[in-house]
Amino acid sequence: MTLLDRYRAYRNDPYRYYAPRSPWGMRAAVGISFAVVVVMALNFVLLAAGSGANQDNGLERVAGVSYRSLLVPSDVGPAVSSGSHRTAAGHRATRSARGALSGRAESSGVATRSRAGSAVPSRSHVSYRTDSNGYRIAPARDADLVPTTTWLAHLEHSKRGYPSANAFQSNRKVPGSWYGYPSVLPVIDSTADRMRVRLAQRPDEATSWITRSAVVMSRTHYAIVVDISQHWLYVFHYGIQQESFPVGTGARGTPTPTGSYFLAFHAPPNSGADYGSVMLETSAHSRVISHFEGGNDAIIAIHGPIDSASDREIGNHGAAISNGCIRMHNADLNQVKHIPNGAPIFLTD
Repeated sequence: MTLLDRYRAYRNDPYRYYAPRSPWGMRAAVGISFAVVVVMALNFVLLAAGSGANQDNGLERVAGVSYRSLLVPSDVGPAVSSGSHRTAAGHRATRSARGALSGRAESSGVATRSRAGSAVPSRSHVSYRTDSNGYRIAPARDADLVPTTTWLAHLEHSKRGYPSANAFQSNRKVPGSWYGYPSVLPVIDSTADRMRVRLAQRPDEATSWITRSAVVMSRTHYAIVVDISQHWLYVFHYGIQQESFPVGTGARGTPTPTGSYFLAFHAPPNSGADYGSVMLETSAHSRVISHFEGGNDAIIAIHGPIDSASDREIGNHGAAISNGCIRMHNADLNQVKHIPNGAPIFLTD
């Protein structure tokens, strides 16, 4: 058949002309169609599996998009296993490096799985357990507060806050920054359109609902628990205790407030006293002091011991010596300063 004859045949009946004219042609067409169906089915299965795997504490559906493409590095600390953070030899080396004041309890990583959403406990006395190395273990009621993962909302600018998930009228402004530092707010609830976040401003433990727009999401697996009455700070990672330190908490007249808070930002230390290498400013505020010297607010911070006398009082057991802030030995403060902004902090009593 000449080229002209092929063209005339196509013009007269294009569908018949291009139909397979042999059993092998038909088999090839069927095979290609089957391969396409198989590929589509595999893609559907993989997407369904990925959607299930991405559900982390029920919060990954907050933004309705793949958070893998939105993650901001937040866990800047060293990776740890699900078991013990340090060996007994590592504990001994750490104690030796810290000097005479630093021979104190750190946890060896007790696998106390967490349960989020519990109320902060209040108790007059708790008997503490220690591990085989003599290091203090967080009470179960404290450990149960700690989530394995916390989603964080990085605000690109100030947003309207709403009193409920369905409220139409805004009742407050959620600032995009606080004292010049970008707002990184933990997400504690969500709907298809909005998310509920904790706020760093007064009143303590305030929350607000915000829309999903102009928000970048990340997550952290770190959390801090401070047992105020026992003057002890515990560090958790993936819901498992990793370290613990004696601390100075609020004195009788200037107590450290209890409640559920978060690490708002890292600030350079104030001058004129030994605040350590960094100040971890929290979302908690003093309930008896309106502002600290040199500032316009009484923010509860985690920082160094202030002076040598306080350092000695903290010693190996902690003490009630501060105006509400959490004071640590400088060596211990350096062990927790990698915890990212937005990490939850539970102050218990």
